[in-house]
Amino acid sequence: MLRRIRYLWLLTLLCIPVTGAAQTLISSPVPVTCADRSIVADAVRTEEDVRVFVQCAYELVQEVGTEVARRAFHEEERWRNGSIYVFVVELSPSPGAARLWVFPPDPSREGIPQGHLIDIFGSDLALEGDRVVSQFGEGWSYYSFANPATGREELKASYVKAIDWNGVPSRIGAGIYRRDMPGTCHGEEVNAAMLDADPSETRLQEFVRCAAMELDSMGYFASVSLANDPRWKSGSIYLFGLDTYGYTLFTGSPANPLLGSELSSKYTDSFGGRNVLGVADAFGETFLYYSNRNPATNQWQRKVTFVKRVTSFGVPVLIGAGNYLD
Repeated sequence: MLRRIRYLWLLTLLCIPVTGAAQTLISSPVPVTCADRSIVADAVRTEEDVRVFVQCAYELVQEVGTEVARRAFHEEERWRNGSIYVFVVELSPSPGAARLWVFPPDPSREGIPQGHLIDIFGSDLALEGDRVVSQFGEGWSYYSFANPATGREELKASYVKAIDWNGVPSRIGAGIYRRDMPGTCHGEEVNAAMLDADPSETRLQEFVRCAAMELDSMGYFASVSLANDPRWKSGSIYLFGLDTYGYTLFTGSPANPLLGSELSSKYTDSFGGRNVLGVADAFGETFLYYSNRNPATNQWQRKVTFVKRVTSFGVPVLIGAGNYLD
C-alpha cells in the first residue's frame, strides 16, 4: 500500500506544469546583445566576431534610426575597416529586384535594384540571403564575393539578420573573407615574410593552415618546398612537420637537427613534462608557448607556435610554425 501511495505521489509531481524558476532552466538561452560583448570592425577576426558585430549594427539602427546609422556605417572606423563592413539589403519577392540600402564599398549601387548576383557556385546571393532570413530570422550565408581589399572574388561567410529599414523588410549583415581555405591561399597575401614583418595569431593561423593544405594536396612531395621555398621560410619564420611520435619529417630551421624535434621537452626543457604532441594530435589545432633558439639571432627566445594535424596520404602529420617574441 505504501509503495502504491509513493508511486501516485511521484506521478502527480510529474504531471504538474513547470513554472517559475524551474521553467527558466529548460528555456532557450538569451541571445547575445551588443552590451554583452561589443566589437569594432578592426577587431573582427572570427566568425563569432562577425555575429556579434552584426548584432551591434542591428542595435545601432534601433537606437538612432536608419539615416544616422547609414552615415555611421559609411564613415566611422568602428563600422568599416578594409574588407569588414556592414551591408543592408532589401528582401524582395521578385528575383533581381532587391535594392541595396547600405553598401560602403560602392555607395553608387545603393537604392537601385541589384539584378541577379550569381557567385562561382551558381548561387543567387539575394535569394539565398532572403531564404535564411525569411525562414529563420537570422543565420549564416556562405558564398563568393568581390573582396574590396584585394579586388578578387573570394570565399566569404556572412551573418545576416532580419531588420525593418524604413518600413521595408530587409536584412542587415557583415562577413569575413577567409584566406586559409582551398583556392584562397594566395602567396602574395600569406607568406613567411609578411608573417615575420607583422606577426599576429591570425596571420600565424593562416600561414600554418595554408601550408597544411599544401601538404594535404601534394603529400610528402610538398615537404621540400615547405622547408626551403622563400614563401614558407623567411627570417625567423619557418615550418616544421612532425610525426605523432615527435620525430621531424621536415623543417625549415637551420638550427634544428632532423633527430627529435623542437617540441620535445628534452630539447627545449620548457614543457614541464606536458605531452604537447598528444595535445596537438588530439585537438587538431593548438597554440603552444615555449622557448627555442631563434635561427635569425642565435638566441633563446620565447616563441608562440601554431600546430595543425593533417593526414597526408594516410599518414598523420603535425605541421607548425611560430613567431619569436622579445
